[in-house]
Amino acid sequence: MKHAPPHSFDRFIGVDWSGARGPRLPRLQVAEVLAVETKPNLIPCPDGKYYSRDAFVAWFLETSRLPQRMLVGFDFAFSFPRKDRQQFFPGATDSPETAPDLWNCVEWYCSKSERFYAASFVEDVTYARYFQGEELFERRLRITDQRCHQSGLGRPESIFRLVGPAQVAKGSLAGMLVLHHLRGKLNNLSIWPFDEMPLSRSVEAVVDIYPGAFVKMSGVAKGKVRCTNTLNRVLAYFGSAPVHEKVLEGGAVGDKADALIAAAALRHLSSDGTVWTP
Repeated sequence: MKHAPPHSFDRFIGVDWSGARGPRLPRLQVAEVLAVETKPNLIPCPDGKYYSRDAFVAWFLETSRLPQRMLVGFDFAFSFPRKDRQQFFPGATDSPETAPDLWNCVEWYCSKSERFYAASFVEDVTYARYFQGEELFERRLRITDQRCHQSGLGRPESIFRLVGPAQVAKGSLAGMLVLHHLRGKLNNLSIWPFDEMPLSRSVEAVVDIYPGAFVKMSGVAKGKVRCTNTLNRVLAYFGSAPVHEKVLEGGAVGDKADALIAAAALRHLSSDGTVWTP
């Protein structure tokens, strides 16, 4: 079989995730850029105006059939903090020990509820007490969150935050359900940093991203990007040509911009060993 260098990818996908409940999710936006292209493009949902998580999974599985090396960035936390307390959920009976164990645990609690939605996990008596508003809540951060803040690239929220517009718990847990599902369907899926990076010509490498950090890295803006002019300045920093002025029309402006920036940034940074060394 023909091998490729670990940093060599053909296609870069940025996914601005959504933890909302409902059949269709306007804020779930997907963008791509090829290694040989000059600018990223939004990928519309194949079966409707907006993606559902089911529709996204179907699209991902179909796309993964192509003989390509694909690097995908998901805007959600792949795991809970563990190193600080040596457990995801200190004191919980049978607390998961690894990230894949955690995904399997979330799946077990949510298997009878709404597909790819994790409300059952955060409402269960075993784990509910660790989230915001309950007695065992702590604003714990992952090492990646801490490094991001220390580097001046933003202040990621604790995955244990469960209320308010900045909460990330339900979206990340829904994402873990998707990771667990994809892991069972794809032989060449590498969820970094928990899996080794295959050297085969066909692989789907998946990484946890924070689009706000990419924006801060560019120095163009400090918050959400909501206009095409600012978007194109950020894209230029990551070596991409400008997108059309109408690309952000039709709602979910900040989410579309995040997906486009993520795709461009992944292409630009994927071969930089000071940023990522799989």
